[in-house]
Amino acid sequence: MNQLPASIRSFIRTWLIFEVLVWIYVLAFSRFDQMRWINEWHQPILDLIFRFFTSLAEVFLPLLFALFLYFQKRKWVLPYLGSYLLSTLITQALKHLVFAGNMRPFAYFRNESYDWYTVPGVFINEFNSMPSGHTAAAWFMFFWMALVAKSARWGVFMACMAAGVALSRVYLFQHFPIDTAVGAIIGVLSSATLYYLTIFKKSAHESNPSA
Repeated sequence: MNQLPASIRSFIRTWLIFEVLVWIYVLAFSRFDQMRWINEWHQPILDLIFRFFTSLAEVFLPLLFALFLYFQKRKWVLPYLGSYLLSTLITQALKHLVFAGNMRPFAYFRNESYDWYTVPGVFINEFNSMPSGHTAAAWFMFFWMALVAKSARWGVFMACMAAGVALSRVYLFQHFPIDTAVGAIIGVLSSATLYYLTIFKKSAHESNPSA
């Protein structure tokens, strides 16, 4: 792992901390309590912040970053887009084939006598909960942003941004925490796989051609 760029090492470490925390939270509390606790945070300023975080993982920013790579790191464009495609295909296959009809919080708790808060203006989906596509997209994209940023501090920052997207999906009542944990695994592994196969191995071979 020491041969990886410092930003990617710190990004992966922060992702692992994120996964551990989410899985502890999932295993420690019931689904109702997981969602109730976060649902109680609601404040107008947080509504705006988490709507912003969710928007980071939608199509515009990933494609804008692809355009940036085209002009700054052209050799990385295809691996980046390949990891985007791989992450999307895995996510959609799980949503529609493996976990088809899996209910999101709004539908899952429909019969609960609890006054759930939903953010005004946000359309609440009811099905295809597992895994979180926004979370997968965020972790895939911020992996590459961390790679460009190079420094370890930026790696941590990019992972925290991706974690913010994941949290936004729970805060906006669109996903359960476990959906975001699985989405993060898909996003990181998709990017790490394409990075390793197309960039890391090639640079390692060029630096040590006799290997």
